[in-house]
Amino acid sequence: MRYRRPQWRNALILLSAASCALALTPAPSFADDVPVVLQVKTNQRIGSASPFLAGANNDQFWNNSHGLWDPAANAPDPAVVDKTRRANIGMVRFPGGTPAALYDWKSAIGPANQRACQTPGQPNGGPGPVDGSFGPDEYMKFVEATGARPDIMTPMINETPSDAADWVEYMNAPLGTNPRGGTAWAQIRAENGHPAPYGVRSWEIGNEPDRSAQTYWRSTDPTTNLREYAFGGTEPQVGQNLQRGCDRRPAASKSDGRANQQLKVYYPPVVPDSQTIYVGGTAWTAVADLGSAGPSDRVYEFDPKTGTVHFGDGIHGAVPAKQAVVTADYTPERKPGFVDFYAEMKKADPSIDVCATWAPINKESGLGVASFAQVMRQSGLADNYDCLVVHPYTNFRNVFGDGDWKTAQEGHDEYFLGEKQATDLVANLISDVRTNGSGRQYVATSEYGALWFGAMNDISAYPHWDTAMSHALYMASQWTAFSQLNLPWAMGNTLIGDTPTTLRSVLGGLPDLVYTADAVMREQFKPLVDGGGTTVATTVRNNPQVTPEATEDARFGTYGALATTAAVGDDGVLRVAVVNRDAGRAVTAEVVPAGYAHGDLAAVSTVAGQEFTSYNSVGDPDAVQIQRGRMSLGSTAFRYTFPAHSTTIIELHPAR
Repeated sequence: MRYRRPQWRNALILLSAASCALALTPAPSFADDVPVVLQVKTNQRIGSASPFLAGANNDQFWNNSHGLWDPAANAPDPAVVDKTRRANIGMVRFPGGTPAALYDWKSAIGPANQRACQTPGQPNGGPGPVDGSFGPDEYMKFVEATGARPDIMTPMINETPSDAADWVEYMNAPLGTNPRGGTAWAQIRAENGHPAPYGVRSWEIGNEPDRSAQTYWRSTDPTTNLREYAFGGTEPQVGQNLQRGCDRRPAASKSDGRANQQLKVYYPPVVPDSQTIYVGGTAWTAVADLGSAGPSDRVYEFDPKTGTVHFGDGIHGAVPAKQAVVTADYTPERKPGFVDFYAEMKKADPSIDVCATWAPINKESGLGVASFAQVMRQSGLADNYDCLVVHPYTNFRNVFGDGDWKTAQEGHDEYFLGEKQATDLVANLISDVRTNGSGRQYVATSEYGALWFGAMNDISAYPHWDTAMSHALYMASQWTAFSQLNLPWAMGNTLIGDTPTTLRSVLGGLPDLVYTADAVMREQFKPLVDGGGTTVATTVRNNPQVTPEATEDARFGTYGALATTAAVGDDGVLRVAVVNRDAGRAVTAEVVPAGYAHGDLAAVSTVAGQEFTSYNSVGDPDAVQIQRGRMSLGSTAFRYTFPAHSTTIIELHPAR
């Protein structure tokens, strides 16, 4: 590959000092042997430009959502609100993903000091019982303060379709109405301080039901699991620990040696007389009334409706020995599936979108078997869902089979080899839904990003990978892809964390709230996604291909240096977004705004940082920032050199 210095043929009319310094610093560039052409096809409309493509997942509802909520002020932290608005985070999900899979919304409304504990949804009980301090009303106050659009993940493991429909009514029913009879949830919302409906339109049913760690009561076989997610069913539970209150950690299933202990099975109600309760591996006997038992009788009472196991007090029934593990075999009664939730929630508010979440990302989680859309069509229910939500994460270890990076460049390359796979996954899902749906369904994503999922060895070669330019460029590449695929909304990374460098948090953590490179790029994309109008097609001819540095990554092929999208806003301005993912080389391309007559002057914004490893920190909060200027580019096609590891947005105004 030959290299050359970029020829800066763009006449600089008005640039900030910072922008000028960036633009005039020569960098190695791809050779001119094969000209790169970016064609913007303004007559090929993809769909309405969406302001919701750079949303964020809110991953924690307890502890006031990482401090986002200020209970003393009964309001969200103003700094979080300000930076959320600045970063243009147009959509925020609640109550989160896996940690919220067992969320009980009815225990999270009303006076905070009267709310019951919550059970986290992670395997083995996660951190143990947590509070419900950041509930639906607190979430909506934050959403209203930031101007974001809400999206609610409705758990289906511990909740019923009626519970979910009640939640829809609580959020959306006008005061004085009661769509389904029963409890007047709109009145309760008003009593909790919000008479007007919240108007939540996006609702997801479950979180990652295809993943092995989140099958819960369902089968681990993907084909059976899918049908149980879609249509409901039941599975015998064998050797399952019991929970104590909200605690599902393994230690909670051990006897504390006290009289009158009460524990619960995970998934009530239970088929009567299907249960066998074991204490220390020995089966005890169910009785109708402990009052008739003797002090050494190994017996218990059982309520199949609630799944509660009640042991004796040492006078009427024996007390399980301290530290003895209590387990259960039982069969839950039929559990509802997606179709049951969909039908009941639509009764509460027909205008909402109810999204399924069965969208496997690999063979282990269900790729290769029938899809959700196929199963629904085969069952004559092709129209009984509004959308399908996928979480197309790039999991470095799972995708690349390695637990470390020898160089930062290796990590950078794996970001974009993985991004290509993630985009293909979403595109294939869209095709599947179009083929098997009724024609009105869409695909969206409520979680995406690139990470190790904790399974990493030595990545000291790139210690700040999760907040550096590489990660931000990955996110920007996904935005361009989602735009070209016409996704109506997407939420990636998490909004806020516990510390300034919390994994994947857009705003770091309080009190510093580092405005990460990811946040900077979201701000840069604001004119593109908020301008209304229409997304138009873009293609890159002779897109330079980047060959990964690590030989073990070569089997995944190459990735294109440029990722692009464009939109013509309601104001008539054509905005072209270009992400150059190459870590060290600029790319000069001829930009052809086909079908669009534009003036000579253009506004240009660039985010690059000094290196692809650059990141914002508490000590250096502005290492990565937006550089803005105006340039003369001519009134037809023009050449532009896109710096290495950068995003650029060019705004072309219609010719006068």
